[in-house]
Amino acid sequence: MKSNSRKVVIYQMMTRLFGNQKTMNKPFGTLEENGVGKINDINEAALKGIKALGITHIWYTGVIEHALLSDYTAFGIPLDDADVVKGRAGSPYSIKDYYDVNPDLAVDVKNRMSEFESLVQRTHAQGNC
Repeated sequence: MKSNSRKVVIYQMMTRLFGNQKTMNKPFGTLEENGVGKINDINEAALKGIKALGITHIWYTGVIEHALLSDYTAFGIPLDDADVVKGRAGSPYSIKDYYDVNPDLAVDVKNRMSEFESLVQRTHAQGNC
């Protein structure tokens, strides 16, 4: 009996590293020093390249808002206690709001959720569920 199932291959992507053009990895470095990739860096060409590797699914790691030292109070995001932040960028596994997106990853912080929703649409359009 033949099975119609296909092999699932998951690609875990650390979103803040993907698209980051800075190569410095300074311990406790600032966002300006170490840089950060943006959600919009994960474009159609990148998704096609990932699909060409035989990837069936992408797991975006670090998208959910977690404690970090960047100041986004101008956008209504409260400062995080430095005692709970691992480095300046924080740990993507230290979730603080399961219903929001890491503002460091957004080109336009106010529209960070829309940027993420567009990423999901681009991902699905390429067949990477």
